Amino acid sequence: MSMAGFRNIQITFFRLGVCMVLIGVQHETSWAGSWPLPAGKGQIIQTTLAVSADKGFDANGKLDLPVQFSKYETSMFLEHGLNEDFTLVLAANYQNLQFIAGVDQVNFSGFGETEVALRKTIWKAGPAIISLQAHMIFAGPGETITDADLGVGGTQYEVRLLAGRSFKIARKDAFIDVQLARRFRRQNIADEWRFDISSGWRPLPNWQILGQAFYVNGQSAPNLTRSNRRLKAQTSIVYDRNKKTSYQIGVYKTVLGKNVIQENAIFMSIWQRY
Repeated sequence: MSMAGFRNIQITFFRLGVCMVLIGVQHETSWAGSWPLPAGKGQIIQTTLAVSADKGFDANGKLDLPVQFSKYETSMFLEHGLNEDFTLVLAANYQNLQFIAGVDQVNFSGFGETEVALRKTIWKAGPAIISLQAHMIFAGPGETITDADLGVGGTQYEVRLLAGRSFKIARKDAFIDVQLARRFRRQNIADEWRFDISSGWRPLPNWQILGQAFYVNGQSAPNLTRSNRRLKAQTSIVYDRNKKTSYQIGVYKTVLGKNVIQENAIFMSIWQRY
């Protein structure tokens, strides 16, 4: 293999980055997802996340690229009810990651994305609700865009449509929440489609089981990123210690992808309501 070919492989491995997933799980006790918060009420969610990967998906979706990737991340997520229709959302994260491919090695500690969003209820009827959320996302020096170098992104914008419904399973509370989003980027950086679905069931008054899937489809950008996609499956358990505090622990895995690494993660969250 020529030196140029070897270098191209190194660059390909380097670009198999990952995008931080905001752990935005929802249940009725914590008011998140499509549902608004009462005026003056809110919650703060602190999440600690550990991710590892030793394989990546190639351009054909085949899981055959060797990588060495690890990331530890702490994120803060805040929701605050402004009135019966509007909810303010703030989020930020701090990352510590290592990535090795060939002779290249990346070690980084710093901030990733910082996000501000406003959610509005646009329709509600009984247990069903539809909301619209507008985001402004500020890229930090860390990872923010799949298949791009660290620090790439600038200011980004997202429009998200959310729909939720609560119901009963075996006479126990349950819900489903579906979200479709379009993320817009400037400076010839690829836009993305995002589709999230969450469901939960409360078998006991203080316990809830959650299942989620997160799909991202990113377009290509000339000389910057290739088209990419990923599907992550996540499951977790939430324990409500009392009306103000909940604990969550869960795992997720990238089950399908293109030009991304296969993430394996474990996370723990503390929910504080006020």
